[in-house]
Amino acid sequence: MRRSALLLLAPVAALGLVACSSSDDSGSSTTTTAAPSTTSTTSGGGSSSSSTSTTEAAPQPCPSSSLAGSLGLSNAGAGQLYQPLVLRNTGSTACELRGFPGVSVLDSSGTQIGEPATRDGAEGAAVLLEPGGAASALLHTNNGPVGGPCEQTSASMRVYPPNQTEALTFAAEFTVCGGFSVTSVVAGETGTAS
Repeated sequence: MRRSALLLLAPVAALGLVACSSSDDSGSSTTTTAAPSTTSTTSGGGSSSSSTSTTEAAPQPCPSSSLAGSLGLSNAGAGQLYQPLVLRNTGSTACELRGFPGVSVLDSSGTQIGEPATRDGAEGAAVLLEPGGAASALLHTNNGPVGGPCEQTSASMRVYPPNQTEALTFAAEFTVCGGFSVTSVVAGETGTAS
């Protein structure tokens, strides 16, 4: 019984070797086999040692509590207004931002004015923010009532950083005319990829 089981396994093992073999026109062939690889750090003391596998942790998303918001310099022209929304890492560790912030403008009593910003464009790559580093998104609205009526000028802005449920609120004067939009975050303070 044991011998017949070995005879049945021999063709299966041969097929596995053939599947991993290749040849070229010169008649030579190569067989590739994959061996498992491990990375470990060994630490020891005394007569025994232990081995543990280590990997570097990926940066965590930036929490709202580690970010400060502000508006950069506006750029107006041809009836359009563009202004960067800057998010700066005020924490002591690096973190990551990826995606669209949620943005609303508020009056002096903290009541939302009009609708929040809509998303403009595709989601960009993740931005690694070292302590003190900045990422930004570009706000866009009409420069005056060209595309619709203007709302009152805001006293502050409420921003939900990407993938966060806690908002930042900071003083900001911004006038929405005919709606406004926000892009995905990019590295730096200009709101555009360099």
